[in-house]
Amino acid sequence: MVTKNLAREEMRKTQILEAAYEVIALKGCSDFTLEDVANTAGLSKGGILHYFKTKEDILVSLLVMIYTAVEDIITKRAERYRTPERKLKAIIIAYIVAAKRNPAIYPVMIHFTAQMTINERIKDINNKITELMFNEIKKVIEIGIKKGVFNNVNSSNTAYVITSMIAVIAIQWTFNKSQYNIDQMTRTCLAMIMAYLKK
Repeated sequence: MVTKNLAREEMRKTQILEAAYEVIALKGCSDFTLEDVANTAGLSKGGILHYFKTKEDILVSLLVMIYTAVEDIITKRAERYRTPERKLKAIIIAYIVAAKRNPAIYPVMIHFTAQMTINERIKDINNKITELMFNEIKKVIEIGIKKGVFNNVNSSNTAYVITSMIAVIAIQWTFNKSQYNIDQMTRTCLAMIMAYLKK
């Protein structure tokens, strides 16, 4: 019985977070209300408050959910390949796949970024998402340098530049899908990165 209740509770929390994701994608972090989330989730405001005491609790939980989803995609794709070049390509493509599968992810992330100056909890989780991408790329670059397939570059600086390039591609596509072909942009970005890194 306890297991059933826990499963029901997790399902309800997920339902609320998915509703919050939709609302924030439309209204932003500052302008959404608990009533907005309740209406989108098909619940009462009291039903929301049973699981999340404040708007901030919803925001932090939603950001953790996004972080977990991005981490899962990146980890699974990176594990499939053996060579540094293929691993790096897989990680970069994983970031783009996250955008394509969840088109609202980057508008929501941008709203979260705006909250970083006033909310330490959001800042910490947001930084973890960036660090996840950065650390995976840095690790693969260092493996490539050690194996002699990549040039002896500064792995930290290069990882930050690659992370920034990919984030901007995903964000630009999210806001202007008709002007940007994300697949072509990703191929161009990969070609530039490999031209810089490969011996």
